Amino acid sequence: MKKKLIEAGNLDSFICPDSDTFYVDNNILLTPGAKDELRKRKIKIVRVEDAAAAVAESGSAGCGNPDCTKEVCNGCEELVMGIAVLLKEEYGITDLAQLKEMSFKLADAVKGNI
Repeated sequence: MKKKLIEAGNLDSFICPDSDTFYVDNNILLTPGAKDELRKRKIKIVRVEDAAAAVAESGSAGCGNPDCTKEVCNGCEELVMGIAVLLKEEYGITDLAQLKEMSFKLADAVKGNI
C-alpha cells in the first residue's frame, strides 16, 4: 500500500475542523511541520496499527460532522489530492484555500458522475 505524505500544507485535507485527535499508522508519513501544526491546534497525535479502523472505532465516520467534505470522511483522498496537484502544476493555482475549495468541488462533481 502506498504511504500518504502529510505536510502542514495539505494537513487540512486530512482532518476536520472540530477534530481533537489525529490517528497515524505505518501508512502515514507525518512531516515535522505537520506535527508542529497539529500541536499548535491542540490536536493529539495518536499512533495506532490501523488509522482507518481507529477513526471508525472512535464512533464517527471520519470526523463526526455530517456536513464534512474531508477525504477522511468520504474515502476519496487520493482523488482530491490528485486534483489539487493537477490544479497547482497545470494551472498555477498556489493559494491553498482556493486549491482546497476547488479540489473538493471537482471531486464531488466527479464522484457524482461515476
